[in-house]
Amino acid sequence: MRPPASQNSTLQRVRRTIHGRKKLILISFALILLADIVGTYAMTPLWLGEARILVMPGPFHGLAPFDPVGRQITDREAAVSTLDVVEMLGSREAALRLVERFRLDEKKGPGGLRGVLQAIGAAVVGAPGAVIGAITPGEPAELSPVDEAVKTLLDDLEDIRDETDTNIVNVGVWADSPQLANSLANALAESLIEADGAASRQEAEHSYLFTVQELKRADARLDTARAALKDFREREDFSDPQQDSAATMSRMKDARTNLDKTRAELAAANARLDETRIQLTGQQETVIAAQVVATNPVVEQLRSELVRLELALAGELQHKREAHPDVERLRAQIEQNEKRLRSEIERIVSTETVGINPVHQQLLLQSLTLDAQRQGLEASEQAQVEAIADARHDLDVLAQKSAEFDRLNNDVSAAAQVAGELRVAGQQLDALRHTDVGLAGTRIRIIERSTIPDEERKHTPSTLINLAAGLIAGAVLSLALAFFVEYWRENSEEESLQQ
Repeated sequence: MRPPASQNSTLQRVRRTIHGRKKLILISFALILLADIVGTYAMTPLWLGEARILVMPGPFHGLAPFDPVGRQITDREAAVSTLDVVEMLGSREAALRLVERFRLDEKKGPGGLRGVLQAIGAAVVGAPGAVIGAITPGEPAELSPVDEAVKTLLDDLEDIRDETDTNIVNVGVWADSPQLANSLANALAESLIEADGAASRQEAEHSYLFTVQELKRADARLDTARAALKDFREREDFSDPQQDSAATMSRMKDARTNLDKTRAELAAANARLDETRIQLTGQQETVIAAQVVATNPVVEQLRSELVRLELALAGELQHKREAHPDVERLRAQIEQNEKRLRSEIERIVSTETVGINPVHQQLLLQSLTLDAQRQGLEASEQAQVEAIADARHDLDVLAQKSAEFDRLNNDVSAAAQVAGELRVAGQQLDALRHTDVGLAGTRIRIIERSTIPDEERKHTPSTLINLAAGLIAGAVLSLALAFFVEYWRENSEEESLQQ
């Protein structure tokens, strides 16, 4: 802490400075207070015009829009955010449109004393800049009336903001009259809707041109696909795949049926042929057609001898016993003659005629017929097998042709569908590009138009606040000026004494 003597010296110095420079303090204080009062009077009252707009993503009428390069635009890309709207409303382009519409560059300042005071204030405030521009090399950058009006209007557009957690933007514009504030706010909101409609129509125009180009390409692809399908039909003689397939399947079915029937007949023919061959082995190729039979003389002699012996045996048995040697002898001779008689053929063939066996010939003919039939059935079986193989091959070829036909037909259908969709889209886009809403529809809508501002939306300089500020500023600045002058004087005296 400073000693009491030093503090007293400082206070005495302050009192002496205030007492010695009281005229300067009073004059500077009065001038500052007067400037504050004049400035308060010269400030023009401002009025706030407010409109509210709703920002929302617009419907696309069932279409998928395209940007100029043909890339499909999504709903997220097409949606406009409230921040985008605030930026567009506060842009220099928006301010320039208002300046040109309301001719704000030709607007004159307030007349009377207030206008004179504003002109003097502008000159005083702009004097330092003019001096700096004069001593700075290069040409001074002077703003044109239009640029000046745009700059002023941009300052009056500072109250454009989005409402928190909503899709609503508050369009607030300050102006020096309630009618102008009201007109500027409504015009700014309407200009945004017009700009949005123009951009939407431009999107529809770009999408329409792109769709027209794509439609030409789609028609060319459709013509190419149709030509390829026609060439395939003529080259492969392929008109109705279902009918051709049904005919081939019927041919294969008939071949299978005939094959089963032929195999059954072949099995029956083989069985009859085997049976006939078995019968044929039991038959001779030739037979005796005629023969002449004569009596055997040995047999006749043996029969006569046998009769004689039996008569002799009968005579002996009349007066001799069975065991008599003569009787036994006769019996032995009879038995021997009977054996000889049994061994001799009663009749012998003197002449015979040999001929072909008709049974053998019939069986042989039947065997040859059955063998020929068997060979025919085997040939028929082979033909049916080949017919089935041919039908299968035809089915495979037909499947390949059907696949190629389906591919070409699908190409034609797909190309026709794309061309049709593009043609419908082109018609819709052609209609939309001549409407007011264009492609994206109404994405921005005014939900509350501005009305002529009342006293609650009027900004007037507060005389009491400005007066209090002038008093405080005057006191501080005048005291500071007095101390500065006193400090300057003391430094000048010390320099003079030193010299």
